[in-house]
Amino acid sequence: MDSERFEKAKKLEEDGRTEDALREYTAMALEAVDHDEKAALLANELKCLCRLGQLDKAEGALAQIRELPLRDPYVRLVVDFGEACLTALIQQPEAAASKFKAILDSNRELLAGPEQRDLYEGIQERRAFELVRLEKYDEALPILKEALSFTGEESDQQFVQFYLGVCYAAASDPNLAKESFLHAIRLGLDSQFEASARYRLARLYFNSGAFAQAKFHLESALLVSEGVADLELKRDIYRSLSRTCHFLGEEHEERKYTKLGQSI
Repeated sequence: MDSERFEKAKKLEEDGRTEDALREYTAMALEAVDHDEKAALLANELKCLCRLGQLDKAEGALAQIRELPLRDPYVRLVVDFGEACLTALIQQPEAAASKFKAILDSNRELLAGPEQRDLYEGIQERRAFELVRLEKYDEALPILKEALSFTGEESDQQFVQFYLGVCYAAASDPNLAKESFLHAIRLGLDSQFEASARYRLARLYFNSGAFAQAKFHLESALLVSEGVADLELKRDIYRSLSRTCHFLGEEHEERKYTKLGQSI
């Protein structure tokens, strides 16, 4: 493998130039003769395609890899991780969680060393996220607590905090849930996740009688650009605002949000 060219592609990826990095990985994979080298390059291609949301092409890259006879256990590990991530992206949380766990179980020795720490952290975090989506909060919580100490490049601390908030709320620990959601927002969430975090925060504040704070987070959720593209979430926010304004004695605002909720 041309190490200089590969490092250039990695730098493009790190700089957010995913499409440029993808072109480099694809070109190098086409030229590669060694099966493990080709698979490693295709795995990087797969990662870029996932980031770009081109999941059909990502599945095609994975199919190419699976046709190759691989010898290197590390390359197999990276490919398995890519497949599990793709499974999560195509909304199959049960299968994804199972695949992440299988990777851990099958590669304990390989993942135990410090040189694979980033990969271990990425696997654990994503496994926990899928467990939360499956509402397996008791299984997810200890993994997410462990993930608070993760610092590698595969770690997404804002999502760790978001999913911790979901788990704490499910465990009826509203103070820790609020703390986690607020921390996630400060770290910077994607729009849809921020809107969801603020909606969940508002419910916690409402349940404790802090109606003004509930209203603030509900209205803040509506202001998040593209954050309430989910019409069901938008309707829930309007309904919650109507109810919150009722308890605040804001009759005009209550009627306004009632009508907005009914219009969706």
